[in-house]
Amino acid sequence: MFDTKKGKYTEEENGRIIQKVNEGNEKGIRERVILKELSDELNRGFAGIMSHVRKLRKQYPEKFHSTGRLGQSTEQRLNSWTEKEEEVVIQTVNRFLDRGQPLSAAIAQLEKELNRTQGAVYQRIYTLRRRSPERFNRMPEPRAKHKKEWQYQRSLVRNLEGNDSIGKGETAASLENIPSSLPSLHSQLQSSASLSEEEMVLKAFERRFGKLNNFTRNKLLTLMGKYGHTRVSIALFSIQDDKEFPVAVAEFLEQYLKRDFV
Repeated sequence: MFDTKKGKYTEEENGRIIQKVNEGNEKGIRERVILKELSDELNRGFAGIMSHVRKLRKQYPEKFHSTGRLGQSTEQRLNSWTEKEEEVVIQTVNRFLDRGQPLSAAIAQLEKELNRTQGAVYQRIYTLRRRSPERFNRMPEPRAKHKKEWQYQRSLVRNLEGNDSIGKGETAASLENIPSSLPSLHSQLQSSASLSEEEMVLKAFERRFGKLNNFTRNKLLTLMGKYGHTRVSIALFSIQDDKEFPVAVAEFLEQYLKRDFV
């Protein structure tokens, strides 16, 4: 990976940033896409470009063109949400769920209408549901907790691995009870959430990162059981925005190349 430029922006860079942002907004291109292209073109970090655009908009508001989207101008937002946008989110979610359509369909519609990423829309829905649950016609079912069941299973696994001292008779009895005392992970998770929500998250993962194997599928089911479908979905849609994500990809690429070219 190449080191990005540091330090003060030149007048030439400022002019190019303003021109690129205005051209992209006129064409209806997402702000994040515009900033990513500027980051590559100017060899500047994405976060630095985002911060500098905010600064330029405050310093030279007359140089930025209005987008006309929902009555806003572009200087108002990169990440902030207006009350009007939040009202659109709530109305759209209610309309889709009342028709029996999945939440993912509402998010796809809001992504186009508000020019936001799916991860940002997911996070806003999650925030609004916690802040104003009475404004939503339908809320997700609360997840059931099985603390005693999970504690018993961990104890049984430790015994089977030999970490605790148990007699032969107890070991035999434990082995005979494994099928009944340790039901499949998939069955346990189905009891605390609907299958459709699980499958939606699994399919979203496959679309972004490729076909699931059994290990990865079970890992995702475990995460959904621990953190809930909503939090896993939000993380899945927004993980690529994390600054550590490219590092993890680069490390995996290195291991992949070593494996194939040894």
